[in-house]
Amino acid sequence: MTYFSKLLAICNQISAVSVKVLDEFLLYYSAEREGLDNEMDQRLRRFKHVIKEFDKSWINMIKAQYIGHRIFKKNGFIKKYLQHAAIKELLPEQQSFLRQQSATPWRYSFSTITGNPQKDFYQMEDAFTGEAYLTYSPSISKILSDGSVSLWFNLIGFNGSCWQSYGPVTSFAGFHPDDIFFFATELNPAIETDEDLTADIENNPIPYLMLMSGSQYPFIFHGKDEMLQVFARHSLASFDSGKLKKDFKTEYAKGFYRISHGIWSDHPHFAEAYYAEEQQLLLLSALTDRGFQVLVAALNKHGFGLPAEPDIRVHLPMLQSTRFILGKEINLNPYAEIFEIEPEPAVKEEIDKLNRLLALALPVINAGREPDIQALAKEAGVDEATARELLNQTMGRINK
Repeated sequence: MTYFSKLLAICNQISAVSVKVLDEFLLYYSAEREGLDNEMDQRLRRFKHVIKEFDKSWINMIKAQYIGHRIFKKNGFIKKYLQHAAIKELLPEQQSFLRQQSATPWRYSFSTITGNPQKDFYQMEDAFTGEAYLTYSPSISKILSDGSVSLWFNLIGFNGSCWQSYGPVTSFAGFHPDDIFFFATELNPAIETDEDLTADIENNPIPYLMLMSGSQYPFIFHGKDEMLQVFARHSLASFDSGKLKKDFKTEYAKGFYRISHGIWSDHPHFAEAYYAEEQQLLLLSALTDRGFQVLVAALNKHGFGLPAEPDIRVHLPMLQSTRFILGKEINLNPYAEIFEIEPEPAVKEEIDKLNRLLALALPVINAGREPDIQALAKEAGVDEATARELLNQTMGRINK
């Protein structure tokens, strides 16, 4: 028998025992003793606008996963349960399973696949701890058969030989670890490190499970450039706009400078810098990595000495998901508004409707489906002919 044949036998045995002990007994035992149903409902209440889009079966699966995590996580309920009479009445094989799971805590893991040595077995790397591990998950194989995945979010437990996923496997088509970190800091501003993030997930995974609502949003490209928001903030005690005029256009308004480039500040890069005199703060902003890097290099030619790495790098699908899930406005560049010309109210209303139309249509278009223009126009309050013209132009640009 080969190594993976033995491993598969172990995984199947553990799965069978897990069904009997966990799914059919311990989930209900723990939910009743610890009031986990109420705890789960309270944590989900904040996200009722999100879960109303989910199938009830999926909500039930994440509830079961959540309870499983509370039982087997580090310092979970299993430590005390092993001494309970109800546990001691289980079959020896089932008690052995529980002791084994107690020895190695279950955990949630954002991860990427680094290898596929055998059917349903995957080499994974945790996106925030860097740990490499082997996991068995037929669900991963099924998801991959339907399309590409950039990032995974699984609850995993150790069977003595490899890790196995428990409950729903969440996959993301257009999220990157940087996006998850951005979401985490918007959720909890106290998060500053990868260790803070993993601790926050272990404390309450529910908000991170809500990211399922944006799981199918793809990365958006213009040619070879990924479209994303890239930002950096730097303290700068003094600022001389005069020395930049050779390479940049500089504008001034209300104590703020805008520094733009004739090429790289245009579509699709929109790379610009802003300087706030009172705050003595330089802000760099771009919609592509390439635009950001060129902007940094061009400023450094004038002696700024700026680092190449941004402070924030977030893809557009994550911005949309964060706004929706957390119900908050996100304005990463408040200085840009100073240089915008405010349209007349009637004009602004029409622009808002068109933006609403695009917000509704783009996820459908980017998923490769044909939008129902008539329905979308009605929902956004836009004339159907105008909507058709705008969306046809948009689809043409995306296809190009």
